[in-house]
Amino acid sequence: MNESEKSWQSLLPDGLERWLRGRKPEEAPGAPVGPGTEWRPSADAPAPGVSSPDPALRYHPPGVEWSPVERCPSCGADFPGPSTPGTSQFCATCGAARPGTADTPRSLDPDAVVAPPRPCVQCGGAVDSDGYCTVCGFKAASERDHYREEPAPWVAGACDRGVQHARNEDALALAASQEPGARAVLVVCDGVSSSVDSDVASLAAAEAARDLLWTLPPATSGAEPHVEGVADALVAAAAAANDAVVRTTDPASENAASATFVAVVVSPGQLEYANLGDSRAYWLPDAGDAVQLTRDDSLSEARIRMGVAREAAENGPGAHSITRWLGSDAPDIRPRTGRLEVGDGWVLVCSDGLWNYASTAADIRTVLDAALAASPANLVDVCEHMVSWANTQGGKDNITVAVARLGAPA
Repeated sequence: MNESEKSWQSLLPDGLERWLRGRKPEEAPGAPVGPGTEWRPSADAPAPGVSSPDPALRYHPPGVEWSPVERCPSCGADFPGPSTPGTSQFCATCGAARPGTADTPRSLDPDAVVAPPRPCVQCGGAVDSDGYCTVCGFKAASERDHYREEPAPWVAGACDRGVQHARNEDALALAASQEPGARAVLVVCDGVSSSVDSDVASLAAAEAARDLLWTLPPATSGAEPHVEGVADALVAAAAAANDAVVRTTDPASENAASATFVAVVVSPGQLEYANLGDSRAYWLPDAGDAVQLTRDDSLSEARIRMGVAREAAENGPGAHSITRWLGSDAPDIRPRTGRLEVGDGWVLVCSDGLWNYASTAADIRTVLDAALAASPANLVDVCEHMVSWANTQGGKDNITVAVARLGAPA
């Protein structure tokens, strides 16, 4: 999502569109991603650089969660290693307590292990904390450019830089029980690409929302209070995500980080969902029509509701300007929420980097079906195929997609 695609309500639409027409061209294209592989530049490709100066960002392979190392809120020193659930931990430098370590697990994957940074793609040497190879001096690709999560065999996601952007401001955060269909949380945030630290802010937001939603008690059959609790938790999760964006934004920044937000909570027989901005959630049943669960907060959606044809609305000037978002300058952070009773089928959550090329729910279903045909037994590769497909369409934005399978494999 570009900075020009964030719409301030104080601007009139015609003035906004005149402003948008003057935006700068997109970044130069890079190499697309192949399905089922990590993104890595070729030896002669220009290095995109490191999107965040934070050396704590580390890539983990599929099935392993990764996140920035937490720092002491008092003195800024790093806490060594991940927190241990159920214990209290303290900063070795100043003695301050580590936030949330007594009751908030940082790893939701029971098989998670710490993976080392990727080696230099030029010579295989070690990459230092500044992002340069200690052997040949080549600047490494960002660990943030492409990553995947698979907390359980029935839930997976992939997040990619795309072709035309210099860094990846999209983020996803997933959690799931090992029992298929029992419980899952899927969160996607899409950061504004030209704002400062939007890559760090979007990841912090997605993880903050995921962590809060995962603390909900498991649903029981017919437990209506749980449904009400999920709706309230989704509102709280958006607030937590917003706090994370604000916390990772320099207070002196003249271009504060901001991001969209979409979350789905899966429990037996039902989905609860919430969104701000134009990242989307879909329900794709085995029997019946595909459904877009969320409604965009965008100028194009407003035009559609005024009667403009979808294709014209989504391709006109300022089409992707959003009217609500997360960030210190957000006018309203209360998400729109909803609930749907479901049977067998697919939950799909994505950023506009995917649905830009498949606008309707039926189009998204077609893309998913093609990915399933290519990798029917591996949901990580299913997501990779959808990312790769979006890149072959142009990859003009960062691309994130996450899926959850409900019921026996179709």
